[in-house]
Amino acid sequence: MEVWFMWLARLMFLGIFLMAGGMLFRVWAIAVRKDDRYVADWRGRKIGDGRTWATTVLAVNVFCGVGLLGVGVSVLLLGLELTTWMGLAAFVLWTYYFLLQLASQRAKRLSP
Repeated sequence: MEVWFMWLARLMFLGIFLMAGGMLFRVWAIAVRKDDRYVADWRGRKIGDGRTWATTVLAVNVFCGVGLLGVGVSVLLLGLELTTWMGLAAFVLWTYYFLLQLASQRAKRLSP
C-alpha cells in the first residue's frame, strides 16, 4: 500500500480512541456530574428535557463508546485487518448517529 494511505489509516485508528473517549466523557458527565448539558445529539443540540432523555442518551453513549474502544483494543490484541476494523468502527459510528437522531426526533414529537 501507499505510504500516505498507511498514515491515513493510523490517524483513523487513533481517532477511534478519541471518539470513544468523547462518548465515555459524556457518560461520566451525565451519570456522575448530573450535567444535563451533555444530553444532546451528535452535533451538541439539546435533546428535549435533559432529565427525561438522560437515560437514553447515557445508554447510547455507553454502548457506542465501549464498542469503539473494543474495536481499537481488538486491533491491538487480535490484529484485525484494516477492512474489518474500519467496517466495525463505521457500524458503531452509524449506530451512534442514528440512535441519537431517533432519540432527538422522539423528544421533539413527544414534547408538549
